[in-house]
Amino acid sequence: MQIKRRAITVGTTFFLAAATGHVMQNGDAISARLRGTNAVEQPVLASVETTAGVLASASSATSAPAATPTMEPAAAEATVPAAAPAPIVAPAPDMLEAIVDVAASRSVPGLPDLPAAEPKPLVAATLLAALAARLDGLDKGYVRPETAADVTYSVFGIACADSALTLDATARAMLRVTLSAPCFPNERVVISHSGLTFATATDKAGDLDLMLPALDAEAKVDVRIGTEEVMSATHDVTGLDALSRIAVQWEGAEGFHLSAFENGAAFGAPGHVSAARPRDRATSDGGFLTVLGDPAVDRPMLAEVYTAPAATRVDEVVIEAEVSAATCGRALDGATLRMAPGAAVESEPLSFAMPGCDAVGDFLMLSLGPVAVAPVAVALSGK
Repeated sequence: MQIKRRAITVGTTFFLAAATGHVMQNGDAISARLRGTNAVEQPVLASVETTAGVLASASSATSAPAATPTMEPAAAEATVPAAAPAPIVAPAPDMLEAIVDVAASRSVPGLPDLPAAEPKPLVAATLLAALAARLDGLDKGYVRPETAADVTYSVFGIACADSALTLDATARAMLRVTLSAPCFPNERVVISHSGLTFATATDKAGDLDLMLPALDAEAKVDVRIGTEEVMSATHDVTGLDALSRIAVQWEGAEGFHLSAFENGAAFGAPGHVSAARPRDRATSDGGFLTVLGDPAVDRPMLAEVYTAPAATRVDEVVIEAEVSAATCGRALDGATLRMAPGAAVESEPLSFAMPGCDAVGDFLMLSLGPVAVAPVAVALSGK
């Protein structure tokens, strides 16, 4: 009885599964029949499978004699192998052509018919010529406007303004030179005035502020910033008729130096004015020394200017040069400029023949003798 119940259960299950597949594939038609309406015919796509393998299996199974099961019912049920799936075979070429013809004969509703497009040959030369003509027409008379990208900015992100040079006259016939060059930070600057030339540098903001002893009543100052910009300014100076000035200049970090001995002072005494004891320009003790130039810039040019007010007794002015590794064994050449109040500047050559390097540490001195308050001597030198 158990075998019969299992057989009935298996058969019933197979029947229900087959019926379920039939309803799933023809659900729309069955539903329409139950409602009493005609089903809408829709295309059904089905895969075509060959039955050759199934028929062969069936014929072989029919010809073989039936074997009497000898195992227990439970064991027999457990060892029955599952049916192998039927192989899928691609449809024949003539069948594919028929399917394509049927699909092509049916039109899909809701899609518009596309207009017939006649292909035209692509001529590259014609298209490029037309494009070039259009570009020429666009470029004709066009001027690109300036934008913020065209502006040069300082290191602080501020748009650079034009460089400006101003001169102001102060006491003791001194000129205050002010340079504002925002686009030239830390730039070498060469300043020239009445034959006196020295080199210095702007700060990180492009500014420069220094005091320059005037050598001419109509003082003209030329400023060269780097190699790109040259500026000039002129300013009237008063008080030169009550001053004497002696200046020396040279190229290189080492060169000439000035020493002035006032009122009979010895070397190193309070009346000895030099770069080591320059005095302030507002002093009432006598003369003062102004050091010009920056030895740290590229191709340095330095200068020293000694100023002696009226009523100052200047016993001697000495130009000296130290024998060093940078100056030994070569010549320091230049020129001397002499200026007196109310007179034009006079020029004369100057040359120091430096001894060999075995004399490093010695000094060469050239005495200009006693200097009256009226005359002004300027010594110039190159390398």
